[in-house]
Amino acid sequence: MSTAAAPASRLLSSIPASPGLVAAVQRLLGYVDDLPPGATGALHFGEDGVILLQSRKICWAVARTMRIRLTDILRNQTTPPVPREHVEQIYRRCKERGTPIGEALVASGLASEAGLRAALFKHNGEAIVALARSGLVPDDFVLHSKTGYDPKYSFAACEVLAMLGALDDPARAAAAQLELGATLVPDSVGAAFARGAAASGALVISVSGGCDFPTGDLIGVCNWASGLFDVATTFDPEIFCARASFSGNAGLVTWRDKDVGYVGLCSSRAAAARLVSRLSERAGRFSGVLPRGARESEEPA
Repeated sequence: MSTAAAPASRLLSSIPASPGLVAAVQRLLGYVDDLPPGATGALHFGEDGVILLQSRKICWAVARTMRIRLTDILRNQTTPPVPREHVEQIYRRCKERGTPIGEALVASGLASEAGLRAALFKHNGEAIVALARSGLVPDDFVLHSKTGYDPKYSFAACEVLAMLGALDDPARAAAAQLELGATLVPDSVGAAFARGAAASGALVISVSGGCDFPTGDLIGVCNWASGLFDVATTFDPEIFCARASFSGNAGLVTWRDKDVGYVGLCSSRAAAARLVSRLSERAGRFSGVLPRGARESEEPA
């Protein structure tokens, strides 16, 4: 029996990533980003849905209009599917004990940790898309004092945004994910973006593990990097990498490969220097541009 998880780029393959839908999801995720850091509780959309958050990360989302169930997603991750009666037995025990069914399925061996995370990602993504399509706005946020979700099964808002953006070109998004994994250095996180039919500006198509920047800020940085290369290539078409240092030790490195742009957000100048060095060595040359407008900028080392 195989329990391999589906790639993130295929999780919502039945949903067309139209410009209107991407904008609607961005607006909805903005309500999550606007909550205080560490916010834990339930973001209510009247009787139409809810998003449960732990430390401002999405643990569970549901919309009244959803037709898909988490248990069905989990069952169909294996070949052959897990018998429904096995899942229903575990569900009944979990309901009696008040424990999460997903984690009980992992403990029982009927699902893998990777499979459960992929299933939750799909379920939560479907719910957020359904809420966004309905045009609903949250009407209440109820704080919770108890936290019962395993952090590895929670998702940053920017992960959901990238999952939707990946639908524009799944193969491109999968390649971008590999590029981020192969290029980023310690003390850095990053995102990949492109221009596509699904967004008027930069379309975020992938984020690295640990990337938890507010969606609005991340889109703004990607738009800035995209515009930077538009201007830079007017003077030098060979430019492929740029670096900027901001207040404190934070740094940003941006690079491009064909039609995909990347940003690496570094927590130290040393990490930014290492990232530029890695990009330069891989390309066999150095080519950079000094961004204007940063509070403190340096030429790449």
